[in-house]
Amino acid sequence: MNELVARVKGMITAPAQEWQAIAREPVELVPLFTRYVMILAAIPAVAGFIIGMFFGFFGALSGAIVGYILSLVGVFVTAKVIEVLAPKFGGPADADAALKLAAFAPTASWVAGGAVIVPLLGAIVALAGSFYALYTLYLGVPVVMRVPQDKALTFTLSVIGVTILVNIAVIVMTRIIL
Repeated sequence: MNELVARVKGMITAPAQEWQAIAREPVELVPLFTRYVMILAAIPAVAGFIIGMFFGFFGALSGAIVGYILSLVGVFVTAKVIEVLAPKFGGPADADAALKLAAFAPTASWVAGGAVIVPLLGAIVALAGSFYALYTLYLGVPVVMRVPQDKALTFTLSVIGVTILVNIAVIVMTRIIL
């Protein structure tokens, strides 16, 4: 748990330095997901469930579960998109590096997503966390994916565009399933 807290703190307070550390570390899919992604992705899901309970327990529960699962799938899809796009911007098609970028970049968004339980202000905090997560993604691109700095912004914008499409698909699928 101390490693999780240290990584979250690093990604929020000093993301450039944290990406340097992340780039040097080996990555294993199962520990990365069970000890980091699954825990942090649960924060906005639980907060959404708490808010949703005002409108009905079972709807809130099913919405939280489906949204949570689809957000985990979104990390995999985003990693694959990053892996495929990287060579087009001068970086290698490195599945491990792409997984690192997709798994750690949303940290601020997940943490800030817990604020939605506070009316209005919480939504603003969550939105700010999402924008900050995009900034951390941009910082991580040249370090983790080894995309040249002069192409990092266009690569990041491409990843963001595809990620927005993935999130729209997640929202649509959630509405269809529920």
